[in-house]
Amino acid sequence: MANKNEIAPSETSVRISIPYLANVIVSLPLIGMVASFIASVLFTKEQIFESECGSRNFIPSFSSVIGVSPGKYIWRMAIAFHCFPRFLIASLYHNQFKTSLSKVKYDSRLKYFILKQLISLNTFFELCEVFGLILLSYISSKENYSLHEKAFILFMLSSTFRMITCLILFRHLLFKLWLNNDVDDKNKKFRLQTSYQWKMRLFCSAFIFSLLLIFAYVRHTSKCSNNIGQPSTAWSYFSACEYIICCLIMGYHATVCWDFNHFELTIYNKTTAKLNYSFMKSEGEIENEQKDIHSSR
Repeated sequence: MANKNEIAPSETSVRISIPYLANVIVSLPLIGMVASFIASVLFTKEQIFESECGSRNFIPSFSSVIGVSPGKYIWRMAIAFHCFPRFLIASLYHNQFKTSLSKVKYDSRLKYFILKQLISLNTFFELCEVFGLILLSYISSKENYSLHEKAFILFMLSSTFRMITCLILFRHLLFKLWLNNDVDDKNKKFRLQTSYQWKMRLFCSAFIFSLLLIFAYVRHTSKCSNNIGQPSTAWSYFSACEYIICCLIMGYHATVCWDFNHFELTIYNKTTAKLNYSFMKSEGEIENEQKDIHSSR
């Protein structure tokens, strides 16, 4: 029987709020991008301002910046700490959408099936985005241009489709709960609405600059193939679009602060947690439990 005078064992735990974790996750690539850009301009200026066909650029491409040292080591270190928590965020979104789907009632089974598949696709695209980011970060354009290019395409496509599926799910799941007044917390409704609006703005901006990036890339490659790359500034515009798109994608990821405002990551000792529970019980509760056990026998 537990004595009231006994001291309950301490439960060692670490609590990290999800908004704080999200700020750290988003800030790491931003700090890494700025630091690697400055370091590359200061120490390897001659290597980063030239494109593949020899044209001189007024803005170095991001691939060139993270392709030479010391810039590449700064960027890789930032990405190493950035990517692991992204799997946690992907899991949170997956569970949030699954929970919302179970609460919303649909007359059409087809719509329910489509939304269920979109949840899986959203998680898949996010994992592909992280994988593409790791690949293009650790395989530079100077080491293997072909593989780096494919990793960049994977990153861009998966990021775009992830944003699209996330917006659809927000609109048809979380917003539907909000309109049906299933979410009682007014602050939560405001956060979801704000998050959706900023997601839409950032996605539209990223999509426009992605089209400009594709146009600049096609124009640059056509001039390179025709041996008139020297006067071309298309690669500089491509590079500018790269930086802008990266910042917009980071901003999109930062909206997780609104989506999981009251969530926190908790690490605790499972054994001491159970012991704490038993010590917190009153003597009367323990006696009642023992009586129930004897009566059942």
